[in-house]
Amino acid sequence: MKQSNIKRLFALILLMAIGLRIWGISYDLPYIYHPDESGYITRSQHIFKTGDLNPHFFNYPSLFFYINSLAYVPYYLFGKLLGVFHSPGDILPPISLAMGVTQAPMPTTVLLGRIVTLIFGIGAVLLVFTIGRQLTDNTAVGLLASFMLAVSPTNVRLNGFVTPDTFVTFFVLASFLASVLMFQHGKTLHYILTGVCVGLAASSKYNGALIVLPLLTAHFLRYGKRGLKDYRLYLALLLSGLAFLVTTPFAVLDYPKFITDLQFEAHHYSTGHAGMEGDTLQWYLNYLWKTMGPIWILAVLGILYNIFLRSKQVILLSVFPLVYFVFINRFVIRNDRTIMPITPFLLLLAAFFLVQLFDKVKVIESESAHRLLFTAVSGLIVGSLIFPLARTVKDNLQITTVNSRETARIWVDCSLPAGSKIAIESYAPFVDPTRFSVQGFGRMIDHSPDWYVDEDFEYLIFSQGMYGRFYKHPDRYSDETSQYDSYFNEFKLLKVFTDGGYEVRVYQVNEKR
Repeated sequence: MKQSNIKRLFALILLMAIGLRIWGISYDLPYIYHPDESGYITRSQHIFKTGDLNPHFFNYPSLFFYINSLAYVPYYLFGKLLGVFHSPGDILPPISLAMGVTQAPMPTTVLLGRIVTLIFGIGAVLLVFTIGRQLTDNTAVGLLASFMLAVSPTNVRLNGFVTPDTFVTFFVLASFLASVLMFQHGKTLHYILTGVCVGLAASSKYNGALIVLPLLTAHFLRYGKRGLKDYRLYLALLLSGLAFLVTTPFAVLDYPKFITDLQFEAHHYSTGHAGMEGDTLQWYLNYLWKTMGPIWILAVLGILYNIFLRSKQVILLSVFPLVYFVFINRFVIRNDRTIMPITPFLLLLAAFFLVQLFDKVKVIESESAHRLLFTAVSGLIVGSLIFPLARTVKDNLQITTVNSRETARIWVDCSLPAGSKIAIESYAPFVDPTRFSVQGFGRMIDHSPDWYVDEDFEYLIFSQGMYGRFYKHPDRYSDETSQYDSYFNEFKLLKVFTDGGYEVRVYQVNEKR
């Protein structure tokens, strides 16, 4: 394929990646439905406003917060030029009533963070193309894998949130590309780049530290046992630690808080989170099938086939996703963002295997066999592109459809008496605190029905985002479902909203059924 055609095709892939990610980037604004975004935005704003580089939060490392706080520099300067801002304090933080119940007084601050995330997501597509071409010496692998990542449901969705997951995926890929160059050329510069990128990956999210494995694999695949005497290996490892400390400096400067938060997060993932726990292996395999279809199976077949061929490229490509997958299956908690960093590697493995199959078919001499196998492999390639694209389009259509949280918010604002005392739980509609006396709770069942009566609450607003997780697994959460049932049976149901497949219930406290 001509170089000019490759550039045009890759440009189309990038445009598709950008378009799919921009599609729903403002879907909930001026409200924020994501449970974590508001807290991350607030911390990044605080760093920019005060100059205090200590985020005072180490459930995640600090690089993600620093990058987002730096984005406020041009944002603030532009706003000051327009006369919108006179001081950094004029940038208003989100107003959060409960988890996932947030309003952004300045929606552009949310868009700012989401655009920063999007840029790193697009950068990941570019890195996957480069890795595919560089590792296999085949541009088709890079094009196919980058197309898969451009339309990947997991990556498209998570590239639209102000969370660290896209950042760790980007730096994991950057580190792996440097490891590939280290393996192929063995230059000191590549060792330096790999070590720094490993540190940046770990400083984006702690699980990113496992990308050190390709560094070690690349080194010993190239030099064997004599690599133990090569100082550059230890230089790379040293630089990875330094890069982490430079970008998460308060891991040392505020060590007591750092170790406390780190232990909390490890304990959290090990013990569970309602709605995201149990059957970890089965959940991940089902999730991969729902979002990738046959792609992840092709990736596994590619690993087995190339290990049989003793392919050093595939050994290098597969060590991180295999070890990482085993690692995350040790935890009770499972979710899409935890598995996200290995999705590009699965796409690269599948793309490489498909190109290998296609090359095998091309040399078959029997015309009938050639035609049959060519059709089969072509179908696999087309299916590997269409399946995730169709899922992504469906997901984007769903999030841009009117949601019950919005219709319920409007109904509450228009139908309930001003000044009413209202209790809401996580993931409920945003209730205007200037119009109502509103109080947020993690779960409504954190208190008894009588408690709400004694505290003079007039209305309770329940959200599927919270109570729905318990009713999905009634055997596992029998206590929680029975407690919610006591509310649903005792108080008068005023209104149920089901728009967009999301349920919100409004109950009146002072009237029994």
